Amino acid sequence: MHTATPSAAEDILERLDLSAIADPGDKLRECEFFYGLASVEEGRERFRWLISAFLNAAYSFFESSALSAFVRITDHETGEPVQDSEAVEILQRYVKITQRKNKPYYVTTEGMHPITRQLYKFRAAATHHFPLSIMASGPALPEDFEFGSLRGEGTPALALCREALDLIREVEKEIEQ
Repeated sequence: MHTATPSAAEDILERLDLSAIADPGDKLRECEFFYGLASVEEGRERFRWLISAFLNAAYSFFESSALSAFVRITDHETGEPVQDSEAVEILQRYVKITQRKNKPYYVTTEGMHPITRQLYKFRAAATHHFPLSIMASGPALPEDFEFGSLRGEGTPALALCREALDLIREVEKEIEQ
């Protein structure tokens, strides 16, 4: 008796665990998770780690949203990705998107909106240079934690992250409409 060998596609479908694939709203929830923890953390070191994680999640939201806007629609005849022009237009209000023509599944983003510019600046410094500089500008921690190391010149960390989170929620809502 001969048993049919499954095709490559059948084999992949049989082994594929769809629950392992995060849904599109996952990056927003990741931002909310780290912001929620940071908003109650009074220890400077742990606050720094949580804010760094928030900045990376927020950056990742824009990067993955941009990639999705370029490849989530597929031409039913060719199988090639087709740009979601509406999603790209929405995102371009906040970030500059660059897609490599020879690598359609690779995009980069750059902050263009006042909030995304600051977000990207602090994230890049923390990722490519040194750990974030976080100072306490007053006794009401964590609200009084600021980015920077020069008194009187800091940027309130939670306020920026709150604005960024509100912006991310709005962008997500606009894209999903």
